[in-house]
Amino acid sequence: METIKGIAFFVGIIAFGVWLFRRNWLEAEIRRNDMHEAPSEQQLRWHIRHLREDIHALVVVNYTLLVVVAAVAIFKL
Repeated sequence: METIKGIAFFVGIIAFGVWLFRRNWLEAEIRRNDMHEAPSEQQLRWHIRHLREDIHALVVVNYTLLVVVAAVAIFKL
């Protein structure tokens, strides 16, 4: 039991450090983005198109994983 507590303690410290580093990085990124001008309409359309492609890929992967998990649960493969 002590081993699990020790591992959980170190994982918690690492997670806190990652969260803190990520927060500082995001704040600096927001400050940098505020200094730039807004993107053009063409850039926005390009980003939206690629976001849709990414979402489609995520949906396909998640559906495939759902089917595999359901098959394993139902048929005990």
